[in-house]
Amino acid sequence: MKPRSRCALCQGGLEPLFDKDGYPICRCGSCGLVQVGASLSRDELEQIYGEEYFSSEVFHDYVAERDARVEAGRAAARTLTRLVPAGRLLDVGCAAGFFLEAASAHFDVTGVELSPFASGYARETLGLRVFTGDVTEGAVDGERFDVVTVWNTVEHMADPLGALVSIARLMRPGAVLALSTGDVAGPLARLDLESWNLMAPPHHLFFFSPATIDLLLAKAGFELRRLVYDGVVATRGPFASDAARLAAAVAGLGNVMTVYAVRTSAPPRASSVLRRVAARYRPLRFVNA
Repeated sequence: MKPRSRCALCQGGLEPLFDKDGYPICRCGSCGLVQVGASLSRDELEQIYGEEYFSSEVFHDYVAERDARVEAGRAAARTLTRLVPAGRLLDVGCAAGFFLEAASAHFDVTGVELSPFASGYARETLGLRVFTGDVTEGAVDGERFDVVTVWNTVEHMADPLGALVSIARLMRPGAVLALSTGDVAGPLARLDLESWNLMAPPHHLFFFSPATIDLLLAKAGFELRRLVYDGVVATRGPFASDAARLAAAVAGLGNVMTVYAVRTSAPPRASSVLRRVAARYRPLRFVNA
């Protein structure tokens, strides 16, 4: 682990916030991205995401949850088919391949996964086309995909901007990117950032808001088109009810945001509040219209 004094997204100066589990948490004074103020090597990341990660307190027993995760993947895949009915799909950070297993009913699927254990399971047990490594390392260079998914992965990446730039090169203009990550501007994080359930270094290295995820997308060559929430705004009390969660999601509030963007050939556009507000209320059918 090497200390880092510059923002990984905009190279602005980092301002320390607090230490969490031995890792410095900082905020960029320029763009506002909250991040771990240190860089982790490839070897360090591989050690973090070994077999024990998938059976530890993070997941308990990830592989044993296959059926539930595949079922959740089917719902996500059906949503994607409303945007891209068929074609080639790349899942970056595909873990053991459960989403790919579900999506293979609709798409020609490929995955990239840093963990040798998880990617090996996807290949050997599920028979999926999955490469071990980082998307920046070129395993699928020269290929083109109609849709790319990055589910709950961008916060784990050592270099999110480099990864998104590499992903953009694999997509034609108009192709769809779907990405999910925690919202550091959401109610739970605002209540107590240090104790936020997604403030979990070294597994999570970056903590995005709608503004910083929009900036990341724009820098990589994408246009934000839709942003939706899971609606979790409280872990107990009346605001944790199903009705409150639904109301929060409709209002554009929550703990985790799912972003839909399109690959654009136009120069990157500056992030704007108006575009992000429009993205919260844009119907799915207009994402790639």
